[in-house]
Amino acid sequence: MEKKHKSVEDKINRLTLNQTKKPNTNTQFHPRVVKETAIKFLDEEMTLLNKGLKYNLSYKRKNWISNLALEAENAIMLLPTQEQDYLRYQVAHNLQILYRQQKEQHTKPNLRNTNENRITNQ
Repeated sequence: MEKKHKSVEDKINRLTLNQTKKPNTNTQFHPRVVKETAIKFLDEEMTLLNKGLKYNLSYKRKNWISNLALEAENAIMLLPTQEQDYLRYQVAHNLQILYRQQKEQHTKPNLRNTNENRITNQ
């Protein structure tokens, strides 16, 4: 048992030595924004653009829950009639939870979200 314990401990020491070495790379990635026009962007606009295409702007309109309810109802109408009532109940329950969460979290608007929305509208 001691031999097994010693071999496992040696293996752990070897692996930690391999993983603690910091790689010596100076990788330069391509810039996310390549300007090919004469349009001048402000610094805050460039920082927002440099966040990339997959960045999620988290600004939500005032009536986003109402729109979500209408879209869900349109989708439910396309289903068979036997399943519609059950799904309406589930959607209504989830919308109530979302509404409560929104009321608790968004007593005042988030400054970053409104700032990003203002920048995108520019």
